[in-house]
Amino acid sequence: MSDASEQSASSPSGGFRTALGLYLGVLVAGITASVAATQQVSDAVLAAVFVGGLATGGILGVLAARLDGDLAIRLGRSRRRRALLYLPGIPGLFGAAAATMAWSPIASTLVATGSSLAVLVLGFVLGGIAQTEYVEAVTADEPTATWGWTPPGGGKVDTFVALGWLSIALVNAAGGNWSAAVVWLLIAVGWIVGGALEGRWQTSWGADPEIRVHEAGLVKRRPFTKAFVPWDEVSHVRLYEDELVLDRGLFDVRLERSELDELEAVRETIERTLETAGSDARSVP
Repeated sequence: MSDASEQSASSPSGGFRTALGLYLGVLVAGITASVAATQQVSDAVLAAVFVGGLATGGILGVLAARLDGDLAIRLGRSRRRRALLYLPGIPGLFGAAAATMAWSPIASTLVATGSSLAVLVLGFVLGGIAQTEYVEAVTADEPTATWGWTPPGGGKVDTFVALGWLSIALVNAAGGNWSAAVVWLLIAVGWIVGGALEGRWQTSWGADPEIRVHEAGLVKRRPFTKAFVPWDEVSHVRLYEDELVLDRGLFDVRLERSELDELEAVRETIERTLETAGSDARSVP
Protein backbone atom coordinates (compact mmCIF):
# COMPACT_ATOMS: atom_id res chain seq x y z
CA MET A 1 0.00 0.00 0.00
CA SER A 2 1.01 3.61 -0.53
CA ASP A 3 2.44 5.54 2.37
CA ALA A 4 2.09 9.28 2.42
CA SER A 5 5.48 9.59 4.03
CA GLU A 6 7.01 8.08 0.92
CA GLN A 7 5.27 10.53 -1.37
CA SER A 8 7.05 13.60 -2.59
CA ALA A 9 5.35 16.71 -1.33
CA SER A 10 7.49 19.62 -2.45
CA SER A 11 4.97 22.16 -1.22
CA PRO A 12 1.41 22.18 0.05
CA SER A 13 -1.37 23.70 -2.00
CA GLY A 14 -2.14 27.38 -1.98
CA GLY A 15 -5.44 26.56 -0.29
CA PHE A 16 -3.67 24.96 2.65
CA ARG A 17 -1.23 27.86 3.03
CA THR A 18 -4.09 30.35 2.96
CA ALA A 19 -6.21 28.37 5.42
CA LEU A 20 -3.29 27.91 7.82
CA GLY A 21 -2.44 31.60 7.61
CA LEU A 22 -6.03 32.61 8.35
CA TYR A 23 -6.31 30.08 11.16
CA LEU A 24 -3.15 31.22 12.96
CA GLY A 25 -3.90 34.84 12.15
CA VAL A 26 -7.33 34.78 13.78
CA LEU A 27 -5.99 32.71 16.69
CA VAL A 28 -3.12 35.12 17.45
CA ALA A 29 -5.34 38.17 16.88
CA GLY A 30 -8.02 36.85 19.22
CA ILE A 31 -5.57 36.07 22.00
CA THR A 32 -3.70 39.37 21.81
CA ALA A 33 -6.86 41.46 21.48
CA SER A 34 -8.54 39.65 24.39
CA VAL A 35 -5.51 40.34 26.59
CA ALA A 36 -5.46 43.97 25.46
CA ALA A 37 -9.16 44.30 26.29
CA THR A 38 -8.45 43.49 29.92
CA GLN A 39 -6.32 46.65 30.08
CA GLN A 40 -9.31 48.85 29.21
CA VAL A 41 -7.68 50.20 26.05
CA SER A 42 -9.55 52.31 23.53
CA ASP A 43 -11.39 50.79 20.58
CA ALA A 44 -8.76 52.16 18.19
CA VAL A 45 -5.94 50.47 20.10
CA LEU A 46 -7.93 47.24 20.35
CA ALA A 47 -8.51 47.26 16.59
CA ALA A 48 -4.82 47.91 15.94
CA VAL A 49 -3.81 45.04 18.22
CA PHE A 50 -6.26 42.72 16.47
CA VAL A 51 -5.01 43.67 12.99
CA GLY A 52 -1.40 43.31 14.09
CA GLY A 53 -2.07 39.87 15.55
CA LEU A 54 -3.94 38.85 12.41
CA ALA A 55 -1.01 39.88 10.20
CA THR A 56 1.59 38.25 12.44
CA GLY A 57 -0.25 34.95 12.72
CA GLY A 58 -1.03 34.94 9.02
CA ILE A 59 2.62 35.41 8.07
CA LEU A 60 3.71 32.68 10.50
CA GLY A 61 1.14 30.28 9.06
CA VAL A 62 2.19 30.85 5.46
CA LEU A 63 5.88 30.53 6.37
CA ALA A 64 5.27 27.31 8.30
CA ALA A 65 3.46 25.79 5.33
CA ARG A 66 6.23 26.82 2.93
CA LEU A 67 9.09 25.61 5.13
CA ASP A 68 7.49 22.25 5.94
CA GLY A 69 6.24 20.73 2.69
CA ASP A 70 4.83 17.65 4.47
CA LEU A 71 2.89 19.58 7.13
CA ALA A 72 -0.46 19.22 5.37
CA ILE A 73 0.00 15.48 4.84
CA ARG A 74 1.02 14.83 8.44
CA LEU A 75 -1.90 16.85 9.72
CA GLY A 76 -4.37 15.25 7.33
CA ARG A 77 -3.26 11.69 8.09
CA SER A 78 -4.52 11.63 11.68
CA ARG A 79 -8.04 12.28 12.92
CA ARG A 80 -6.60 13.17 16.33
CA ARG A 81 -4.27 15.79 14.87
CA ARG A 82 -7.14 17.38 12.99
CA ALA A 83 -9.22 17.38 16.18
CA LEU A 84 -6.51 19.43 17.91
CA LEU A 85 -7.34 22.28 15.53
CA TYR A 86 -10.66 22.74 17.33
CA LEU A 87 -9.23 23.03 20.86
CA PRO A 88 -8.34 26.75 20.72
CA GLY A 89 -11.91 27.53 19.66
CA ILE A 90 -13.66 25.61 22.44
CA PRO A 91 -13.65 28.60 24.84
CA GLY A 92 -15.76 30.35 22.23
CA LEU A 93 -18.56 27.87 22.86
CA PHE A 94 -18.78 29.01 26.48
CA GLY A 95 -18.51 32.61 25.39
CA ALA A 96 -21.29 32.02 22.88
CA ALA A 97 -23.63 30.81 25.60
CA ALA A 98 -22.77 33.83 27.70
CA ALA A 99 -23.12 36.26 24.81
CA THR A 100 -26.55 34.98 23.79
CA MET A 101 -27.71 35.66 27.36
CA ALA A 102 -26.18 39.17 27.23
CA TRP A 103 -23.80 38.29 30.08
CA SER A 104 -20.16 37.31 30.10
CA PRO A 105 -17.36 37.27 32.66
CA ILE A 106 -14.69 37.94 30.04
CA ALA A 107 -13.45 41.40 29.23
CA SER A 108 -14.51 41.52 25.59
CA THR A 109 -17.25 39.12 24.56
CA LEU A 110 -17.25 40.39 21.00
CA VAL A 111 -13.52 39.86 20.44
CA ALA A 112 -12.94 36.70 22.45
CA THR A 113 -16.10 34.86 21.46
CA GLY A 114 -16.05 35.99 17.84
CA SER A 115 -12.43 35.00 17.29
CA SER A 116 -12.88 31.67 19.10
CA LEU A 117 -15.85 30.69 16.96
CA ALA A 118 -13.99 31.86 13.85
CA VAL A 119 -11.11 29.57 14.85
CA LEU A 120 -13.56 26.66 15.08
CA VAL A 121 -14.83 27.32 11.56
CA LEU A 122 -11.34 27.83 10.14
CA GLY A 123 -10.09 24.74 11.97
CA PHE A 124 -12.78 22.69 10.25
CA VAL A 125 -11.79 24.12 6.87
CA LEU A 126 -8.07 23.63 7.52
CA GLY A 127 -8.61 20.04 8.64
CA GLY A 128 -10.64 19.28 5.53
CA ILE A 129 -7.97 20.71 3.23
CA ALA A 130 -5.20 18.83 5.05
CA GLN A 131 -7.14 15.58 4.86
CA THR A 132 -7.66 16.09 1.14
CA GLU A 133 -3.93 16.62 0.58
CA TYR A 134 -3.20 13.42 2.48
CA VAL A 135 -5.77 11.50 0.41
CA GLU A 136 -4.25 12.77 -2.83
CA ALA A 137 -0.80 11.69 -1.62
CA VAL A 138 -1.83 8.09 -0.88
CA THR A 139 -4.07 7.67 -3.93
CA ALA A 140 -1.87 8.97 -6.72
CA ASP A 141 -2.89 5.98 -8.87
CA GLU A 142 -5.94 5.93 -11.11
CA PRO A 143 -9.06 4.57 -9.38
CA THR A 144 -10.14 1.02 -10.16
CA ALA A 145 -13.74 2.17 -10.39
CA THR A 146 -15.82 5.28 -9.73
CA TRP A 147 -19.49 5.91 -9.11
CA GLY A 148 -21.48 9.11 -8.89
CA TRP A 149 -22.55 9.78 -5.32
CA THR A 150 -24.99 12.06 -3.54
CA PRO A 151 -23.69 13.02 -0.06
CA PRO A 152 -26.37 12.72 2.64
CA GLY A 153 -28.09 15.76 4.09
CA GLY A 154 -28.69 19.09 2.47
CA GLY A 155 -31.92 20.21 0.90
CA LYS A 156 -34.52 22.48 2.42
CA VAL A 157 -33.82 21.50 6.03
CA ASP A 158 -30.21 22.74 5.91
CA THR A 159 -31.31 25.91 4.17
CA PHE A 160 -34.02 26.65 6.74
CA VAL A 161 -31.58 26.05 9.61
CA ALA A 162 -29.05 28.48 8.11
CA LEU A 163 -31.75 31.09 7.46
CA GLY A 164 -33.04 30.66 11.01
CA TRP A 165 -29.65 31.40 12.53
CA LEU A 166 -29.11 34.35 10.20
CA SER A 167 -32.51 35.71 11.23
CA ILE A 168 -31.60 35.44 14.92
CA ALA A 169 -28.35 37.30 14.17
CA LEU A 170 -30.28 40.11 12.48
CA VAL A 171 -32.77 40.35 15.36
CA ASN A 172 -29.95 40.64 17.89
CA ALA A 173 -28.15 43.22 15.75
CA ALA A 174 -31.33 45.27 15.47
CA GLY A 175 -31.65 45.15 19.26
CA GLY A 176 -28.09 46.34 19.76
CA ASN A 177 -26.77 43.03 21.14
CA TRP A 178 -23.77 42.84 18.85
CA SER A 179 -22.03 40.05 20.75
CA ALA A 180 -24.99 37.72 20.32
CA ALA A 181 -25.36 38.83 16.69
CA VAL A 182 -21.74 37.88 15.97
CA VAL A 183 -22.22 34.52 17.68
CA TRP A 184 -25.28 33.58 15.64
CA LEU A 185 -23.74 34.91 12.43
CA LEU A 186 -20.63 32.76 12.91
CA ILE A 187 -22.78 29.73 13.74
CA ALA A 188 -24.68 30.26 10.49
CA VAL A 189 -21.45 30.72 8.54
CA GLY A 190 -20.02 27.57 10.12
CA TRP A 191 -23.13 25.62 9.15
CA ILE A 192 -22.96 26.87 5.56
CA VAL A 193 -19.21 26.22 5.26
CA GLY A 194 -19.58 22.75 6.76
CA GLY A 195 -22.38 21.95 4.35
CA ALA A 196 -20.28 23.11 1.41
CA LEU A 197 -17.24 21.05 2.45
CA GLU A 198 -19.34 17.95 3.10
CA GLY A 199 -21.25 18.33 -0.16
CA ARG A 200 -24.66 18.75 1.47
CA TRP A 201 -25.43 21.81 -0.66
CA GLN A 202 -26.20 20.85 -4.24
CA THR A 203 -24.38 23.48 -6.30
CA SER A 204 -22.41 23.65 -9.53
CA TRP A 205 -19.22 24.60 -7.67
CA GLY A 206 -16.43 22.16 -6.99
CA ALA A 207 -15.95 18.60 -8.21
CA ASP A 208 -18.75 16.12 -8.75
CA PRO A 209 -19.13 13.87 -5.65
CA GLU A 210 -17.88 10.35 -6.29
CA ILE A 211 -17.07 7.08 -4.58
CA ARG A 212 -13.67 5.84 -5.78
CA VAL A 213 -11.99 2.50 -5.25
CA HIS A 214 -8.18 2.64 -5.20
CA GLU A 215 -5.54 0.04 -4.50
CA ALA A 216 -4.90 1.64 -1.10
CA GLY A 217 -8.48 2.23 -0.04
CA LEU A 218 -11.86 3.84 -0.65
CA VAL A 219 -12.16 7.56 -1.37
CA LYS A 220 -15.28 9.64 -0.81
CA ARG A 221 -14.82 12.69 -3.01
CA ARG A 222 -16.94 15.70 -2.11
CA PRO A 223 -17.03 18.98 -4.07
CA PHE A 224 -14.11 20.50 -2.11
CA THR A 225 -12.68 17.74 0.09
CA LYS A 226 -11.85 14.03 0.09
CA ALA A 227 -12.03 11.36 2.79
CA PHE A 228 -10.01 8.14 2.75
CA VAL A 229 -10.69 4.68 4.19
CA PRO A 230 -7.63 2.37 3.99
CA TRP A 231 -8.45 -1.27 3.36
CA ASP A 232 -6.48 -2.48 6.37
CA GLU A 233 -8.98 -0.68 8.64
CA VAL A 234 -11.98 -2.51 7.15
CA SER A 235 -12.95 -5.63 9.11
CA HIS A 236 -16.14 -6.58 7.25
CA VAL A 237 -18.10 -5.59 4.15
CA ARG A 238 -21.84 -5.97 4.65
CA LEU A 239 -24.60 -5.47 2.08
CA TYR A 240 -28.14 -4.99 3.33
CA GLU A 241 -31.23 -4.28 1.26
CA ASP A 242 -30.65 -0.55 0.98
CA GLU A 243 -27.28 -0.03 2.62
CA LEU A 244 -23.64 -1.00 2.16
CA VAL A 245 -21.57 -0.95 5.35
CA LEU A 246 -17.80 -1.08 5.71
CA ASP A 247 -17.10 -1.99 9.33
CA ARG A 248 -14.18 -0.08 10.86
CA GLY A 249 -14.87 0.18 14.57
CA LEU A 250 -16.39 3.45 15.70
CA PHE A 251 -16.13 4.97 12.24
CA ASP A 252 -18.15 2.66 9.98
CA VAL A 253 -18.69 3.79 6.40
CA ARG A 254 -22.36 3.62 5.40
CA LEU A 255 -23.60 4.13 1.86
CA GLU A 256 -27.35 4.11 1.32
CA ARG A 257 -29.06 3.31 -1.95
CA SER A 258 -30.57 6.78 -1.99
CA GLU A 259 -27.00 8.11 -2.21
CA LEU A 260 -25.54 5.43 -4.49
CA ASP A 261 -27.66 3.20 -6.73
CA GLU A 262 -25.14 0.49 -7.61
CA LEU A 263 -24.44 -0.92 -4.16
CA GLU A 264 -23.99 -4.46 -5.50
CA ALA A 265 -21.37 -3.34 -8.02
CA VAL A 266 -19.55 -1.36 -5.35
CA ARG A 267 -19.46 -4.37 -3.05
CA GLU A 268 -18.13 -6.68 -5.77
CA THR A 269 -15.40 -4.22 -6.71
CA ILE A 270 -14.38 -3.73 -3.09
CA GLU A 271 -14.22 -7.50 -2.55
CA ARG A 272 -11.99 -7.97 -5.59
CA THR A 273 -9.74 -5.13 -4.47
CA LEU A 274 -9.47 -6.54 -0.96
CA GLU A 275 -8.50 -9.95 -2.32
CA THR A 276 -5.89 -8.42 -4.61
CA ALA A 277 -4.50 -6.30 -1.79
CA GLY A 278 -4.30 -9.37 0.42
CA SER A 279 -6.45 -7.80 3.12
CA ASP A 280 -7.96 -10.01 5.78
CA ALA A 281 -11.29 -8.19 5.58
CA ARG A 282 -14.08 -10.63 4.87
CA SER A 283 -17.50 -10.22 3.34
CA VAL A 284 -20.53 -10.99 5.47
CA PRO A 285 -23.74 -11.90 3.64
